[in-house]
Formats: sequence, structure tokens, C-alpha cells
Amino acid sequence: MKGKWATFIPTFVALMLRLYPYLYTHEPFTTISWVNLYLSNMLLSGKVPLSTLLAIHPTLGSEFFSAIFSKITSVYPISFEPLIIPAIGSFSVLIIYLMVRDFGVKVAFLSSTFLALFLGEALIDAAIKNAVYGEPLFLLAIWLMMRRKSGLKEYLLLFFISLSLIPIYFYFTGFLFLIALFFTLYDRDWKKLVSVSLPLLILFPLLILFPYFSIEIRPIYLLALGAYIAFYFLTVFLLKFYVKGYVISGFIVFLVILSLFVKFPYAPVFPIYFLPFAVPYIVGFYYINEKKLIYVNLLLSSLLVLLLFSVLIETPMSFYIAYRLMDYISIPLAMLFGLGGVRTKLTPFILLILAASNLFAIYATVNLRLPYTGGVTEVYTQPEYFAVSFISSNNVLAEVSTCVKFQFLFQYFGQSVDRFSAYYYLIGKAPPPTLFLLTPSLSQGYVLDYDENLPYPVPANYEEKLNNVSLIFNDGAVQLYMG
Repeated sequence: MKGKWATFIPTFVALMLRLYPYLYTHEPFTTISWVNLYLSNMLLSGKVPLSTLLAIHPTLGSEFFSAIFSKITSVYPISFEPLIIPAIGSFSVLIIYLMVRDFGVKVAFLSSTFLALFLGEALIDAAIKNAVYGEPLFLLAIWLMMRRKSGLKEYLLLFFISLSLIPIYFYFTGFLFLIALFFTLYDRDWKKLVSVSLPLLILFPLLILFPYFSIEIRPIYLLALGAYIAFYFLTVFLLKFYVKGYVISGFIVFLVILSLFVKFPYAPVFPIYFLPFAVPYIVGFYYINEKKLIYVNLLLSSLLVLLLFSVLIETPMSFYIAYRLMDYISIPLAMLFGLGGVRTKLTPFILLILAASNLFAIYATVNLRLPYTGGVTEVYTQPEYFAVSFISSNNVLAEVSTCVKFQFLFQYFGQSVDRFSAYYYLIGKAPPPTLFLLTPSLSQGYVLDYDENLPYPVPANYEEKLNNVSLIFNDGAVQLYMG
């Protein structure tokens, strides 16, 4: 395959998959998008002090870009952000291509195609959020660092520019990865690498979680810290001494099958249609024994130990950390897949399986909006948008109680929202709130906590509770009740 097509095809596929949720629904995808749109509008209006906005959201990189772009073009952020930001996210695929291009066009094509098809990457990049800008900057910094190690010192200035921009857009995990990667590329002495990066890998999560420690350090924290240290050395050992990838892939298959019957921390017992979501991890980890790129191994190792740390220690941030890390793992897996997949004749068949599993997963999320895929919470439709817009514009002074999904949409219109009262009323633990909004998808569950995004069950006969309240608005998409 010629270089230009090997570059163009994965990038185009990535762009289309990241734009698909918006092109299908014509509304911004995911709850966090509405927060960014709201902050962009606040920056444009100038009614809220910048210090107040920074207190709400410390990283305002994409919002500043949107506000400036809107001022220049006179176009509202909601009209261009759902298109521009996913397009920027697809640049990650192009940078991955450049990062492994030295190993050949086919390797670069396979790596970038893997990342383009990866469901988690596609759905995260489909959102309007700062991390979509941050990830290409993060990968660009790594690539520029690689060029510098090849003797191209003129890349050093560009490296520091991209590095300095990351705090504006990226979340805390970026700093952890970048620190570990820096020491890997700076000195390939494994003893020195472990002695320098290990304290950072331990200290950083502890600093993040420090506010949640009690006065007396509980044994579970010490146990988790010990497991964290042990797992770090274990992964370094396994990656250095050529562990067979099929062992890890087999273990993942076992965990996935087990998750269909056993409840894990922070997760329900998953339905069988959730199996295709695991396919990229099974395929990617099969090629974990590739040792040509040391920084890829350390990046993956750093991600795995932090993932284990977040699972073992229960804090308000645990689910969020684990959720985000599961998607960041796609970056080293993509590079490992390209290096390993180039040597097998089954590559076209493997790519077909990857494409089929991920296309189904996106269809299940966006079109079918199945529970546990993010579809219940993250997919917004035009009737829902217009209904909330109509309710908010008609002088609704009372606080509306609704689930997390509509909490963010109401807040975009400046409406005060309570996400608990309606749920507690439906399960019989509270009187009816003054105003509360429900949707036809309530039978799939009520999403109460935005840190988890998992639906809480409601009674099968919850409709009986609605006989005691008045239905004051119903457009088929949402129903507004008055208690």
C-alpha cells in the first residue's frame, strides 16, 4: 500500500466514526459536551468572571478556542464545536502513524487503523471536551521527543511548545504518562529508569487521592499501595522478558466471560451483547511481547499499574480514572498491534473482526442506546433538546429534578437541577419534588451519579407513583411532572 493511502484511509475512518454520533442525532454527544458549551457561552457573554469559570473547570483550552472562533465567525459554539473538535481528535490516528512509520508503511497502517477503529477512542473523541485536544498534543510531544532522540534537535523547541499546551487541555493522567515516558527516552538504563520513575508513579496517585484519606490510614490503602508497587515490577519484568501475549489475551477472555455472571467493583453484571466491546483488548494484548519500542512498554505498564490502583482503592475518582485509562490503553496497544500484526497472514481477518466488533459497539451505543454502553446517558436527540429548551425558556423558576443526562442539558440553559429527588420518590424514599422530568427510557434505569454513569434500577411498577402527580408537559421525548 502506498504511503499516502496508508495515511489517508485510517485518518478518514477515524474522522467518520468520531463524527457519526453527531451526524446521526444532530446534537452534541455525551454529557460533558454540554458543560463545555455552557462555559464557552459564558466566556462569550463576559457576564461571569474568569476566576469563577476556572473554579468550575480548571482547564478551559477548548472553551477559549471556541469563544475566539465564535467572535471571529459570529457562529454559536453549538453549531461548530460538535464538528471541529471530533475532527481534531482524529489527528491522534495520524500521529500514531508517524510514530511507527520508521518500521514501515504496513506497520504504520495497521497501528493507525487499530486506533481509528477503537470504540472508546472514537466515542471519547466524539465529545466536546478538552481531552480531545489534549491527546493529540500528548502524542505529538512523544513523537517530537522521539525525533530528538534520533538526532533531530530542532524538534526540541516544538516539543516544549506542545508540552506547555497540555495543561490547558489535558487531564492529570497526561502528566503521569509524560513523566514516565520522558525518563524512558532520556535514558534506557532499566535500573535508573525504575529508580527514577517508580517514586513518581507511586507518589502522583497518592497526591491526587490525599484529600480522601482519613486521619488513620486504613489497611486497604497500604494493601493497595503494596499491590501497586508489586504490579509495577511485575509488568516491567513481563514486558522485558518476553511474556507470551496469548497468556494475557486468554486472561482477558476469562475476565470478560466472568463479568457476564459475577459483579465486579464499580460495574454491574454485563449483558452478553457487551462481548464485542472487549475484542480490541483481546487482540491488542496478544501482541504485548513486542519489544522494539521500549517507551510503548513503559506507557502500557504505567497505565496498567494506575488502572489497578484505581480499582483497588475506592474514592470518588476511582470509576473516572479506570474508565479513562481503559481507553488510553488503546494507544500502546495500537502500536504493538502494528508491529506484531505485520508478520501474520491473518491480518485482514483480524482487521475484519476489529471492524465488525467496533461498528456493532458504536451502533449499540448511538443507535440502539443500550444500557451499560453509554447510550442511555450520552446520546441526545433533537426532540429532547427542544423540549428542555422550551421548558427552560418558559420561566421555570422551581428547581427541576431529573437524571444526570438531563441535568447537564438543563444547566446548559441556565436551569437549576436536582438529580436525586425524583429517583428517591420513584423508589418510595421521599415525597414528590415540585418539578421532575422523566423519559421513556426510565425502564432501563435512572442515572444518578455522573462519576459512574451506570443506571440505578427503578421499580417495575414505578408508573403507579405518577398517579399522584400532574403531567404538565409531554412531547413524547420527555415528560415533566408537578408534585
